[in-house]
Amino acid sequence: MKKYKHLVFAGTFDRLHIGHKKMLARAFSLANKVSLGITSNKMVKDKLLSQLIEKTEDRRWNLERYLKKKGCFKETRFFRIDDIYGPSTSLRQAQGKTLGIKPSIKTPPFDSILVTEFTRTNAEKINKRRKERGLPDLKIIVEPLVRGDDGEVVTSERIRMGEIDRNGHKYSILDIRYSKTGKKELTLPKYLRKEMRKPLGAVVSGSVNRLSETARKIVQSINRLDYKPTVIISVGDIVTMSLLKVGFNPDVKIVDLRSRRKEIVFRNQNFLASELASRLKTRSVTPRSSSESEGSLRRSLAQTSTRSKNFDCFNEAGTINLKATDTIEYAIKKYLKEKKKSWIIVNGEEDLLALPAILFAPLNSLVLYGQMDLGVVIVEVTEEKKKKVEEILLKFS
Repeated sequence: MKKYKHLVFAGTFDRLHIGHKKMLARAFSLANKVSLGITSNKMVKDKLLSQLIEKTEDRRWNLERYLKKKGCFKETRFFRIDDIYGPSTSLRQAQGKTLGIKPSIKTPPFDSILVTEFTRTNAEKINKRRKERGLPDLKIIVEPLVRGDDGEVVTSERIRMGEIDRNGHKYSILDIRYSKTGKKELTLPKYLRKEMRKPLGAVVSGSVNRLSETARKIVQSINRLDYKPTVIISVGDIVTMSLLKVGFNPDVKIVDLRSRRKEIVFRNQNFLASELASRLKTRSVTPRSSSESEGSLRRSLAQTSTRSKNFDCFNEAGTINLKATDTIEYAIKKYLKEKKKSWIIVNGEEDLLALPAILFAPLNSLVLYGQMDLGVVIVEVTEEKKKKVEEILLKFS
């Protein structure tokens, strides 16, 4: 015999995760019948990265599928909520707006409500209104928040931000085996070099002789997406230069002021020198040689780094420096907070830094990087893509 007859539990249920699942398990262990309130699209519009939140109907469908798998669906009722009260304070208890279920005044009255520490105050407000309307208090059951492997609370917001997966695992460059060894960088093993030549996303073919044409193709591909990318990150001098030349300015630009294609190094650096000087409001550099261009530009950037959205880091060829990854993560979060575009100037090589860019970017972001002899790779950041990148990084030494 279960303790309660009819329990109510409400939430956004975006990207159904381990926290949701543990709360649902608790709800069905306590009551014979459970009514699940799902926040409306209107109610979540002010949440962080709200454009990434699944539509109400999709969230309801995902819940239904999960509950059927668990054998709990027959004991479940759904309703949509446009405020914190829903039908829980109604004299006709289940007459709120429903999702695929016809309202019925015969529905048993709620006798309990399941909440977390975060939402307990809402339950208290509900009971206050119920008292005003002559309804008995709901028994408030407070469950502890579920925490991930980093000790922080598992939330849909953190999943959208690209920080954790649905099981509460934090995306990290370092495997647990190395987290306490003081490693400063990961090294690409020789056997993995062939695999790294495989593109991680869609390829926009192009050549060094048609950079602007390739860049326009990239912009067209981005414009054809059925969503607005959360953050757009370019990795590499040629990719960044080409996009800027056609008037497209990525949100975070990672460059090392070098290029494997020797024939365009000097031209590339001249353009980036002019572009950076313009955007960072510093003195333009007119170099006489490739080496002078790089040195002059770095000195100029150093003078502006304290007053501009410009970050510096070190990264050796064939490695991923952990401080460089921290810089990338910080620049991405800075953009999300302030919506100001930035440059990351790498002392060394940026070739492998597309990996941490993918790992730390929010969902629905784009990472653009050059692939030798192929063109430019457009990576759409998804939960699956992040998992793929982590699997690759686990193979580094």
